[in-house]
Formats: sequence, structure tokens, C-alpha cells
Amino acid sequence: MTATFNPQQDATLPHSIAPPHANGKAATALSIAATRPEFWRKTAPRQLRIGRIGSEHAWDLYWQKRAVPAAISSLCCADGTPLRWAIDARWLSPPASELLDQLAVPGGIKRLGKPGRAMEKHRLQVALDNWTSHAKHMAPGYELAVGCLAAAHILGEKGGALDAAIGWKVLDLLADTARHAASWSPLEPRADLAVAQQMLAVELPLTLAYLFPEMQPLHRLRTGVAERLCQATDELLNRDGLPRAHHLDAMRPLLACWTRCRAMAAELKRGQWPRRAKRQYKALLRQSLRWTDADGRLALHSDGDPWRGDFLKAALRIGGGKKDAAAARRLLADKKAGGAKPSKRIGLPVRSVSCDSSGLTLMRSGWHAGAALVAVDFSSPEVQLHAWAAGRKLLGGAWTVECSIDGVARKPHGSWDELCWFSDNDVDYLELSLPLEGGAWIERQVLLAHKDQFLILADHLKHATKAHLEYAWELPLGRGLLLCGEGETRDALIIDGSPLARLTPLALPEWRIDPRIGELSFTAGAIHLAQRAMSSALACPLFVDLNPHRAGQPSTWRQLTVAESLAIQSSDVAVGYRVQAGKDQWVYYRSQGPRGNRTFLGQNTSSELLVARFRAPAGEIETLVEIEG
Repeated sequence: MTATFNPQQDATLPHSIAPPHANGKAATALSIAATRPEFWRKTAPRQLRIGRIGSEHAWDLYWQKRAVPAAISSLCCADGTPLRWAIDARWLSPPASELLDQLAVPGGIKRLGKPGRAMEKHRLQVALDNWTSHAKHMAPGYELAVGCLAAAHILGEKGGALDAAIGWKVLDLLADTARHAASWSPLEPRADLAVAQQMLAVELPLTLAYLFPEMQPLHRLRTGVAERLCQATDELLNRDGLPRAHHLDAMRPLLACWTRCRAMAAELKRGQWPRRAKRQYKALLRQSLRWTDADGRLALHSDGDPWRGDFLKAALRIGGGKKDAAAARRLLADKKAGGAKPSKRIGLPVRSVSCDSSGLTLMRSGWHAGAALVAVDFSSPEVQLHAWAAGRKLLGGAWTVECSIDGVARKPHGSWDELCWFSDNDVDYLELSLPLEGGAWIERQVLLAHKDQFLILADHLKHATKAHLEYAWELPLGRGLLLCGEGETRDALIIDGSPLARLTPLALPEWRIDPRIGELSFTAGAIHLAQRAMSSALACPLFVDLNPHRAGQPSTWRQLTVAESLAIQSSDVAVGYRVQAGKDQWVYYRSQGPRGNRTFLGQNTSSELLVARFRAPAGEIETLVEIEG
């Protein structure tokens, strides 16, 4: 959004947030209306309700006689200002940051001596004046929203120490901004704009109504807030509280905004939230916990800040259940969730989730910080994948692909479609499909085995007819990690002084004698798996052993012979692999074409996919997941 957001110049406002007009006239400025008796509600001091006083006198009298509401930070039990919760400093300018810094100054101005009061008052008024001058020409967005809320909090806490001119100037701007934002749609293309819309259209009017309930125009700003809130929860979140992939950055900022709103609404008469908004708030809180990585940050967006303890405690107190509190305590090792230790009889929320319409999948092997976690964003052709195990980020970044058929490069021709999602106590399994130019397509599999502690990342390139297929995919390693290849075999270790995980390219021969089929390599901080074949289907699976103790033990793997009606089948019909790590073994089978009744390693199956533990020497298997197709 590039239009200027200037309450003083209505003609420059974008249509989506144009201010309401009455009889062709804009609302009267608060600084002017404050001289009239009807401006003040019956809770205001009597002298103000009589009227016939100037705006400067009205300002001073108001702050002398008003009933002081509890500070919003006190309602939220925040350590400092709750506006710091889940804030993204990248989106802020110096004037807005300066206002937040002013809120960090404890106590009021009156507690200081006369010289100190003068200096503090001057600094505060300069900061507010600089911000208002900047805000008049600011595009509607996150920076404006944070600045408006910070200015409102400052007025609520220290407004009595300000000159009337600057006080009314700021309050006029805030009231106009709140009215103008009322018709701004929450369904914005960017996460920061979606958050800004809620902060300006929901939180700002609620804040002004809570802090200045004696002023009739500000008290009336509450009207419509509940409807705008419900509209946002319906449009920004699915029924499980999960936003779309391009709004994932907004998850915690939205939770922070709505937590402050719920704390204020609880203090207002008839301020109860609608039932469905409460339900969506609880769902969003649970998703925010579920999408927390081992560092306490948001999965897929590890550059953000970890959970703040006061923020998490406030959210759990306001809208969380016993299961959410129990999950938070396990996830954050009891450091930030607070509250009494939960009973063992209290269950835990569902760990893993996938949503095709959101383009997001989250796999967890447990709620503790050291559990394996895989987060996938498949909303665009370039999939983003982050994988954690034992508290370390092993993989993280764009999962890129290069492929060619008979020497002709094939680019994506559409978007990823979720073919299958399966989750139980043993595994989480996601299967996607992406069409390519010329009629080819990719089928992608991500499988996380919870108790067995391994991850399978597999791409299957498919073409209608047999051709020369070349395929390579790349995925960055976690920061500071290295890939250490074995000398004679094609497997490799992810290391950071000691082994963290082992990578096994199942479709490649174990020994490096023949390099023609493909290679697993490490280039510019990323894993690179390249394969080639003359076929109509090419399987490119990578087995990732997530157990750091087992990863350093001897490992081996084999491509299995697959037969149907006593005839050996080629790899474009079906593939099978056996992998061993230490004493543990597993088998992986995948049909590349139409399903059939086939055998491998003494096992019989007619399924499309089979992943199982293999028990030697008995040759028995224990199924982890079986997809019949």
C-alpha cells in the first residue's frame, strides 16, 4: 500500500480506509469539541460537563479530576510495556522506536524534582511532536500502528504532564486514525499490513475507549470493534487458528495484539468478546505454541525473537487451557510458561498439523524442546523446509530443484498440491505434487518417524514416456554446520564438532566406484543431491538419521529387488530400499506407476507406499506407515 495516510488530508486516503463522513463534513476535532458539554460523558468531572471553558483549561482540568484507569501494562502483567511483545523492529522508524523507549521509562514525571520534570517533559513532548509530524505523511502500516499505540499508552500514563496543545494534537491524530482505519480490510497480502490493520482498526479504538472513557467520541469508538475482530479471525485464520503461509509472520504479533485487547475488554462494561473470537484466540495460541522451535522462536522464521515470558503467561492466563499450559511448560522447559506443574493426567494438544489451503505443514515428535521438528511451507513452487533435532537446527531454507528431460530444462507450471497427509503416534507423512512444463511432474514426500528418529525427504520425477531424466535438489544446512562425506561411501555426516545426523542417499550405490548415477555433495552451505537415469520415473530419496548417538555408528544401505508375478520390475515401476544404522534397520517401498501385487525382501504388498522397521534375522517387518493409494 503506497497511498499516504494523512488524517488532515482526506483526499489522499486510499478508498479501503476512507473516513466516514456525516452530511459531507468530517468529524469535529477533539480539541474543538472538548469545549462543548456534550463532548463529555457523565463520568467526567462536573465542570467539564457544564462547558464554556477553553480546550487548554479543559485538558488541565481533565487530568486533575479524572479517575485513573489501571495501566494496560498492569492489566497484562507485563514486564515493561506489552507493546514490546512480538514486535518486529525491522518495520519501525526512529520516531516510533523513540516512543517505545519513552514507555520504558518507569513511573511518572511528578516523581522527579523540578529540573528533572522539566527535562523529562521536554524530552517527551519533543518525541511526541516528532512522531506526529512524521505520522501525518506515513503510509498505513505496521510502523504507524505501533507509533499510534505507543502514543496512546504515553498519553494514558503521562498525559497530565503534557502541554494541552501537544496533548490534543496527539489525541486528535489518534482518534482520526482509528476512525479512518475502521473500514480497512484485514485480508492484506503482507503479514505486517494484516497486523497493522488489527492494531489500528481494533486495538487502537479499544485502547482509546479504555484510557479515555469520559470523552464521548472516544467511548463510541468501541462500536464495531467486535465485528471487525470476528471478521479478522474468520479471514486471517482457518478453523484451527492457522494463518496462510504469507501471514505466518503475523502469528505472534496478532496474538500479542489480541491479548492486549482481551485484557482491556475485560475491564470495559459489555466488553466481552464474541464466542467465536474467543475460540479462534485459543486456537491461535495453540498454533503459536505448536510452531515454536527449540530456540523459542517461530518455526520457518528463526530471525525473530523468542517467547517473552510475560507475553506467554498473559496469553495462557487469558485464553489458554490446561493442555496449552502443559505443552508450554514442556516446550520451554518450565522457564516461561509459569503456573503450577500440570498433573500427568492432563493430556497434551495434537502435535502436528497440515493445511493445504494455508500451504503449511508442521511435524513434531513431541512437545519437549529437544523433540524433532519439521516445518514446511509449500505455498509457492520453492518450498521452504526447516528441520530440528536434539535442540539443533539441522536444515533450513529453500528446497530448490533443477531438472531436465532429454536435455531440456523443465520449470514449475503451477503450484504444489497436497496429495496426502497422515499423522499418528509413529509418523507424520506429507505428500505433495507439482506439475512441470511439458507434462512432467514431481511428487514430493516428507516423512518424520517420531520414536525411530529419522526423516525421509524424497522427490520422484515422473514423465509420460521413457527419457533421459536429470534431477538435482538442494537444501541449506543449519547455521554453522558442516557436511562431512565418508571416504569410500556416498553417505555423509552433519557435524558441529561431533556427529548430529547422518544423510543416506538411498537410490545411489553405497560405494563411490561408479559416479555416473549421481552424487551427494556439499556446496556453499547446502546439501546437493543429483541423480540421472534413462527412465519414465526417477526416485531421489534422502534418509536422515536424526539420532546423534546412532549417527556415528556404522551404517549401510541397499537397493532392493522388486518383483511382480515372478518378474523383476524396473525402477520406473517401483523402488525399494533397506537402510541400517547401528542395530536398527528400516525398509522403504514406493510404487512409481500403477499399484500392483509385488514382493521385496520376502515381503508382499499391493500398497503405494510402505515404510517399516525390519527385524533381522527373522526378516519380519513392523509397519510404520502404509498408504494404499
